[in-house]
Amino acid sequence: MSGRHVWEVVVPDEDGREYVYQVDTHPLMRERTVALQMWVWHCRDGGDANPTKVRARLLEVEAA
Repeated sequence: MSGRHVWEVVVPDEDGREYVYQVDTHPLMRERTVALQMWVWHCRDGGDANPTKVRARLLEVEAA
């Protein structure tokens, strides 16, 4: 299986702002996995967010 999925991930931070990321992933990645991975990256960069409030939405699917 090849191709890509493009996700939009919204991370509501404890500072009151929402951070929006777009990421390309492997087609086997699921919505919650993508959301939690972006939460980890966000927190490693100094963010402080609740993982249960992170949302991911599939924007685009491209076949190879």
